[in-house]
This record gives sequence, structure tokens and C-alpha cells, in this order.
Amino acid sequence: MTSSRPKRLRRAAGFLTDRKGNLATMSAFLAPLALAMAAFAIDAGALYNEKREVQTLADIAAIAGARRLDAAEDAVIAALRDNRLGSITVIRDGEHPDIPAAGENLLTVETGLYTPDPDLPVSVRFERDHANPNAVRVTLTRTGKRFFAETLMGSPTIAVTSTASATPKAAFSIGSRLASLNGGLVNDLLGGLLGTNLSLSAMDYDALLDADVSLFGFLDALASEIDLDAGTYSQLLATEATIGDIAKAVAATDGANPALRTALHTIATSPNAATIEVPLSHMIDLGEAASLALGSGRGAFDASLGVMELITGSAVAANGQNQVALDLGAAIPGLARVTAAVAIGEPMQQSGWFALGEHGTVVRTAQTRARIDVQIGGTGILRGVAIKLPLFLEVAYAEGRLKRIACPDGTASSAQVTVATRPGIAELRIAETSSAGFADFTRTLSFQDADIVSVPLIKVRGQARVNIGNGRSTDLRFNATDIRNATVKTASTRDITSSLTASLLGELDLEVRVLGLGLGLGAVTNTLAGILGAVTPAIDNLLADLLGVLGVRLGEADVKVSGVRCARSVLVQ
Repeated sequence: MTSSRPKRLRRAAGFLTDRKGNLATMSAFLAPLALAMAAFAIDAGALYNEKREVQTLADIAAIAGARRLDAAEDAVIAALRDNRLGSITVIRDGEHPDIPAAGENLLTVETGLYTPDPDLPVSVRFERDHANPNAVRVTLTRTGKRFFAETLMGSPTIAVTSTASATPKAAFSIGSRLASLNGGLVNDLLGGLLGTNLSLSAMDYDALLDADVSLFGFLDALASEIDLDAGTYSQLLATEATIGDIAKAVAATDGANPALRTALHTIATSPNAATIEVPLSHMIDLGEAASLALGSGRGAFDASLGVMELITGSAVAANGQNQVALDLGAAIPGLARVTAAVAIGEPMQQSGWFALGEHGTVVRTAQTRARIDVQIGGTGILRGVAIKLPLFLEVAYAEGRLKRIACPDGTASSAQVTVATRPGIAELRIAETSSAGFADFTRTLSFQDADIVSVPLIKVRGQARVNIGNGRSTDLRFNATDIRNATVKTASTRDITSSLTASLLGELDLEVRVLGLGLGLGAVTNTLAGILGAVTPAIDNLLADLLGVLGVRLGEADVKVSGVRCARSVLVQ
């Protein structure tokens, strides 16, 4: 007994210290754990690759949607199907997505405004359902696939989000471009606004009306003219240039023909042209393009502007009091004498008459008042009697808002631009009003009966008032051909002045006194009505030319899109 016990102990000790077969034993114990870890690694790697694949598809879809903001959902779905994504279920507003079934892809497409501001948290840079979208956010959700651990851990849900932004830009202006102008009237009006004398001929005005120049070509030439050799367009617009500088810069722009240069030379050398300063920021709004370096604008954006519009806008911006008095004498055929006072309201700050921008950019014309005293020679029983017709006109802002820019194939050759246009309300009166406060647009003027005929034996008094306007916007659509040709489109009918003046005369309420007695003598009334009706075309032409120089039409708004840039859509954070 005593000898066997140490023997057993020695055998046990030998067994414990024996190293033979340890690897096989440990492998047997660790094999299940190793297999489980391998299965987990394979599943994790497969899920990672699957998520990357889905993220890539979402990125491609978001870029496609940003290129077609007007039909983002259709563009996203088409891009996913082109890349052979399986079953797609679109989740729209108000719908609550379920857990996707195997092989099913849940898709959410949102349009909104992306603000690339690094000071904003990433989570708030995208504002969904904005009225002026520039970005698309795509969310794809699907059930991931496990190869080994699905029975133990179930299938995970893969959800990815991608946001892409594209901000196409367009250049547009609102106002009027006339086919012809009364040269004498334009000389008086522009000369009055500029505080100088102009002597442009009809051929000069034709050259100004027919010419368009490159926007950035003009700005580059202007920078050179005022010796601003370096900096940005924003710095250029923050300066003031003289009328002479502007005329010389246009003449130096590529495309200026000899006739145009002659007209511009006349303006540049007119009295005071070298001292009349124009605040450029009141005329032109370049939006984000203002940050471009001088000389680089034409390479980034090709836009044009009308020379007559530029000169007129300069005259309005240069006139500090925004008021001018005209004595046209007997220059208007059919009228014995015409005097006029014109006041131009201050345009809304930060929105020039020409703008280069994205969705939502707004341009307004200036509010305008005109007081016109017309004298007409009498006929018939009123022969030799001076008939006075005092007219008052007020036109509110005409507004254009860039509503949509689309580039279906991503290039300007397919560009489509929509400008929501609202013509200003016009009020026309035959009445007397005081000159006090005429140029103060914060005041409401008072009106009295006009002394239309005032001679010792006969007195005719009366007044009339007509309002017109358009309370809702009209969408004006421009295709690539319209943009290339600088086509002008109008938000309302063009022959509105004749109907307005005729309506005004029809509403005229007269009081006729003969020898101091209030007698409604039919002969006097009929004769006066006939005389006034005969001069309606001359008054219409006078109003049309006067307002046309200022880029304003009665109840109308003329819009021109002069350039478009189809931005490339990019992924954003």
C-alpha cells in the first residue's frame, strides 16, 4: 500500500506536466468560438460592403435629383433603376414606413434649401419643403443580409442618407424695351434726371435700343476705366462711377459698333457727365457672383444687358431727388402745350433693376408719379378757347421673382427659366393736385376738380379717376432660344394705355357753367367730349414714351432673361 501511493502520485504529476497533445485539445475547445468569430467577421464585412453599396446608390440618386429639382423624385427613381436596384417602395409625407421586407428598398425623396454655412450644425443646414429649393435629400432603407448569424441575431436594417445641391443661376431684368422713342422727350427726360443737356438724335437712340453688351465685359471695362485693377466685383459695385465712365466702359466692351460708340461719346462728353456719380449697387445685383475676382466673370457666367436700359438705370440712380420737371412746349403733335413733372420712388434696397441669382431672387422697378398738364386748342363753339387737361399718374412697383430654373440635360442648351411677374397697379386721374409733397411717396396726395375750361363766359370743371392692376403673378417662361435672343415677354396686354385713357375720359364728371349759371348745356359738353376724344392717341403716345424711358408700363411688366448657368450638382454635408 505504501509503495503504490507514491506511484499513483507520480503518474498524476506526470500527466499534469506532460505537454503532448495540448494543441489538439485546445483546438477542440476553441474551434466553436473561432467559427463563431469568423462567421461574425464575415457577416460584419458583408454588411459593411452592402452599406457602402447602398450609400453609393443614394449618392448617385441624390446627384441626379439635384439636377432635376422640378422632378426630383422621378429623377431619383430613374437613377436607382439604371443602377439595377431591386424593388423600390416610395415613402411620401404622412406615410410611416414599415420594416422593409427581404429584397425591398424603402425610398424617401425630400427637396429643400441647403445653406452651406460652416457655422451651422450639419443637421440644420438642410431645410426641407422650402419654397425655393436648391437641394435633394435621399434616404434609402433596406434589410441587410447575414450569411451565418441570421438565426441567432436576426437581420439588421441598413439606412443611409445622401444630400446633393445644385444652384443654377439666371440673369434677368424687369422693365421695358421700346421699339422706338420720341427723341425730344427722351433728351429732356434723361437730361433732366442727369442734370445736363443731351442732344441725341433718332439714330443715336436706335443704336442704344438695339445694342446688348456682356454684363461682365462691361464691368471689367468699367473697373479699368475707374482704375480698379484688383479686387472683386463686389468691391466694384460698392464704388460710384460717373455717367461718363459708364458710357466709355460700354463703348470699350466687345461688340460695340461704330454707331453705338458715337451715341455713347455724345453722352460721355455732355455737360457734367464727368461729375454725375452713379451708385452702382442700386443698379446691379450679382448675388453670389459678386465675390468673383475682377476679370473672371465672363468665364463663370455669360449674361448680357441692354445698353438703353443701362443708361436709363444710371440716370435714375444718379438723380438724388428722383424728380425732374419738363417743358415740352408744342413738341407733341395734336397738343398745344405740354408740361410735366416726374418723380421716381426709391427702389427696394439690395435689389437692382438687373439681378443675377438663384431661385427666389426678386427685382422691382421703381414706383413712378407723373403730373402732366396738357393744353388743347378748342374747336367749334369752343374755338379759340384754351382747354386744360391736368393728368396725374401713379404706377406702383412691377415685380419679377425667379421662380424656376431647370436644365433637363444639365446644359444651358436645354435651359428653362420661369419668372413670376406681377405688374404694378396704375392710377390715372384728371384732377388738380398740389406740387407740395409730390415726390414724397409716403404721403397720400389730395385732389380737386380741374378747371378744364375757364374763360369769362364759360367754366367747365370736373375730375375722373381710373384704377387698373393685376393682383396675381403671371408666370413668364423662357426657353434656351428666348434666353439666347434676349426675348422680352410681357405679363399683360400691350395696348392698355388707349383703353385706360378712353375709360378715364368716359368717367369724366363735368360741371358746366355759362354766364355763372350751372346749366348742363349739351352743345358745350358734346363739343368738349369730341375735342378730348380726338387727342386721346396723342396723350397715349405721350404717356407711353414718358414711362417707357423709365422702364415702366401701365399695368404691364416686361421681363428679359439674358443668361443662365446650369450648375453641376454636388454632394454636400
